[in-house]
Amino acid sequence: MFRKIFVSVIVLLLASKAVCAFETGTLRGKVIDGFGKPINFANIAVVSNGSKTKTTSDATGVFSIDYNPGNLKLTFDKEGYVPLYVPLSLDEKTDLSVGDITLWKIPPKGGLFVVGEGDYREINNTEYYSEASSKERRFYVKGSPTVIKGQDLRIIDFQTDNPLVVGKTLYSVDSKGSLGSIVFYPSQKYVLNKEEDTYTRIVDNVGMRKIQLPPGRYFYCTGEITIRSKIGFGFYFEITS
Repeated sequence: MFRKIFVSVIVLLLASKAVCAFETGTLRGKVIDGFGKPINFANIAVVSNGSKTKTTSDATGVFSIDYNPGNLKLTFDKEGYVPLYVPLSLDEKTDLSVGDITLWKIPPKGGLFVVGEGDYREINNTEYYSEASSKERRFYVKGSPTVIKGQDLRIIDFQTDNPLVVGKTLYSVDSKGSLGSIVFYPSQKYVLNKEEDTYTRIVDNVGMRKIQLPPGRYFYCTGEITIRSKIGFGFYFEITS
């Protein structure tokens, strides 16, 4: 009798462990675009401990997906949007909210695009040139700027160049259309109207630039103006209040 009870306990313990091994946690959240609108039917996947679970967001962008504890790879993608990868490390099964997940719409072509209320606004692609004297080389912008209202700007930087050129330098443009100069005499010095911005990588060829500037004209130079620069390319815009 005792032996039968002992065997029964062992069987129950093994069954309990087997059930626990297959128990999973749940991740919940909402997929939105860069303008705060929900994205339906976005593809969502979790890879953990060699297993993969898939689901899609519903009509309101909401999703829930099961996972096995461990190091997780949480991915989001939908045609026409920049895919997103979110690494997570969860040691226990739980019901966890990951909040809003933002997928950025891929712009129609390479360049800089201001994030507006409901869509992108392309910034004019133009050139700069230089004029040299015995004392300095001064740099000027060609063309007309894209006029943008507001001083706190988010700008999507979508690169299609091969090889990839991510670096850009922001300069203010004075009333004469100048970006400043490099002085040769009596000693060499850079007198360029350089401004600051912040850049956050989204994927290798897509990033977010954030600026907070007073009204005026500005130029994003592809690369940077140096002593060897004579002509070059960039993006020209004007901020109004």
